Amino acid sequence: MTESTDSVSSSDRSPAGPSQSPADGSTARTVTRARRVHPATIVAWIVVAVVVIALPFQLQAFRVNQMSAWMTIAIAALGLNLLTGFNGQISVGHGALFGVGAYTAGLMIIKVHSPLLVAVLAAGVVCFIVGVLVGLPALRIRGLYLALVTLAVATLFPLAVEQFNSLTGGNRGLEIRTEQMSSRGFMKMLPVRLASPFEGLADDQWQYFLFLAATVICLLLTRNLIKSRVGRSLVAVRDNETAAAVSGVPVAQTKIITFGIGSALAGIGGALFAIDLGQIYPSSFTIVISIYFLVAVVVGGAASTVGPVIGAVLYGVFSDVVIPELPDRLQPARAVILGVLLIFLMLAAPGGLVGVFKSTKAKMTIRKAAKAASANAAA
Repeated sequence: MTESTDSVSSSDRSPAGPSQSPADGSTARTVTRARRVHPATIVAWIVVAVVVIALPFQLQAFRVNQMSAWMTIAIAALGLNLLTGFNGQISVGHGALFGVGAYTAGLMIIKVHSPLLVAVLAAGVVCFIVGVLVGLPALRIRGLYLALVTLAVATLFPLAVEQFNSLTGGNRGLEIRTEQMSSRGFMKMLPVRLASPFEGLADDQWQYFLFLAATVICLLLTRNLIKSRVGRSLVAVRDNETAAAVSGVPVAQTKIITFGIGSALAGIGGALFAIDLGQIYPSSFTIVISIYFLVAVVVGGAASTVGPVIGAVLYGVFSDVVIPELPDRLQPARAVILGVLLIFLMLAAPGGLVGVFKSTKAKMTIRKAAKAASANAAA
């Protein structure tokens, strides 16, 4: 923004009018180089896309279903990262919002007979409203006190679900059924499922691609939000509220809106989670699920767009692939193993895996620039 302003000002002062000066030309070339994507980055993203698309055709159905569940965690972790990583508001209650989204989608499907897409969007809207209401205390409290408030919300949510058992099913669970055509040609209430419309594409693979599309959309929307003026306001509030307010940033509005958007993402993830399982219980949304989201954000890298997705996938691989392969005598110590690994990761990479990548890339750039400067000096 500063470079563009300087360029315009220089043109206005030039006797020749709006013609481009040499300084302006160098500035334009600098901006073009800054915006140019490195070919290695493009190749890396193409490889990732090919692997992600090919995986469901190479793995068994239960593994494909597990990966679909990881994506629901990743979407919710994106919302938590927006709130904690970029805005600096510590939340331990995202599991409750995840549950609100799951029950909203389930009740929309059962009671209103709404299409699955409408149920997912409704879950996002409801969680946005709930997030705004929960975020109101953030205007007066912060840090550890805000974490305690959200912790209370996460603790009370399963209890509240059990109290309204006539609506939510209580401890028996809420079975999500829809009216479908049975194999004998009769309409029956059957468990919800995403039937593949394409011959040769299994139901689990179709669900995988639908969940993948939802994850990519949420990821792109989050990235665009962070890159926008709103995203800069989030970071400004996180770094220094007083300085942000003096600069004209509406601190209160920014905090509340961030809570709402982060909660909406959690609701969308919860709705997909409910559709994936087909039956939900209050025990699925305890404080433990909130810890899962925090682990995904920390492992992948807070204040990075793709970090929570990486963290959610790695946690899913650890809990669903690595842990079951351990000897039986180590199974009871899975929480201890996870804790030790997290401590080691935080000591070795405080910024998460994305932070390691960024620091390594910066060091390589500095070394390359130093070598170029030495070569120029020698010449």
